[in-house]
Amino acid sequence: MIEKLKQLLGNTFGDDGDALMTDRDHTKLLAAVALMVEVIAVDDQQHDAEIAMLRQLVMERFDLSADKAEALIEQAEAALQQSTDFYRFTSAINLEFDHDEKIELIESLWQLAYADEHLDAIEQHVIRKLASLLHVSHKDFIATKLRVVEEDD
Repeated sequence: MIEKLKQLLGNTFGDDGDALMTDRDHTKLLAAVALMVEVIAVDDQQHDAEIAMLRQLVMERFDLSADKAEALIEQAEAALQQSTDFYRFTSAINLEFDHDEKIELIESLWQLAYADEHLDAIEQHVIRKLASLLHVSHKDFIATKLRVVEEDD
């Protein structure tokens, strides 16, 4: 299963001479970014603020250059187009992320949902579903949402 995920997601980093990210790390990051891309795409309205927030979060959370972040986002978009569900992404995250990393990811999803200063019901539904698939408690799901809302105020 993980091998199929790796084949689907691929690995294109290292072209600039940097040390190659391991397949495992690449799969982990790509799965997380795919979920981030899904949150900004789910309402069929990708606002400039959401796209800018996505780039910023990918660079900051995963310590990537702008070019590598953009490449990862493009790969995540392609992987989502080939996917029929979230399982391949959430299963990779469940294998590779610890609880705190999952909480940080859910917080990032909320930041993306609020980036356009409007939370759509479908965005909230998707984040709730992803939190459940990632085994994040409802308490932590709500706490991350409240943290993001408080940061925006």
